[in-house]
Order: sequence, then structure tokens, then C-alpha cells
Amino acid sequence: MQTHIKATSIVLTPAITDYIDKKVASLQKFISKDDTSADLAVEIGRTTGHHKSGDVFRAEFNLHSKDGNFFAVAERSDVYTALDEVKDELLDALRAKKGRRLKLLRRGQLRIKELIRGFYQE
Repeated sequence: MQTHIKATSIVLTPAITDYIDKKVASLQKFISKDDTSADLAVEIGRTTGHHKSGDVFRAEFNLHSKDGNFFAVAERSDVYTALDEVKDELLDALRAKKGRRLKLLRRGQLRIKELIRGFYQE
């Protein structure tokens, strides 16, 4: 999975980059291993330049993969909590997509099994 990091109105320090890499690593298990076209755009920054307190840091993840496009955004008072929040939001979306996909797969398998049973009972 390709990761692109963009910093807006803040300095991108190695500590922030390492923290983003750790958060992205937890997303890897929900991306298909054969999906080489997965692309994650991470943008972090300050929403305003003149506020000192409140939700001034913004983090957003934009994931494009063969399973679909996923977007998550969070605004918090700290960069790290914003990154945690947006990672959790994206994980929820990926889990829901995986659950729907497995549910449809199992439903199809059950239909095939019922069809096979119908042929042998007659």
C-alpha cells in the first residue's frame, strides 16, 4: 500500500511520521494482500493559524483500493489524538465493508447448498 503524507500549516516531524506509519500498519490487515493499487493519502494540519485552544488540528485519511474508496476526518486539540480518531473511524468503515462482503459470500454459499440439496431429494 502506497502512503502519501501531506502537512498543512505545521512542520512534519519524524515523530509524527513514525506515529502515522504505526497507525497505517494497523490498517494493512484489512487491505487485500493481492491489492497492489491501494493508495492512502494522509493529510494533517492546523485548521486555523490564530487559535491557541480547541479543535485546531485536523487529520484525514483517504484510502483508494479495489474494495472501494474510504474517507475519514477528525478535528481534535492534539495531532496524535486526531490521528487516533481518524484511524479508528477508517477501521470501522473497513470492518463494515469486510463484514458485508463475507455476509454476501456466505449467503451465496447457502443458496448453492440449498440448490444441491433440492436436486438430491427428488
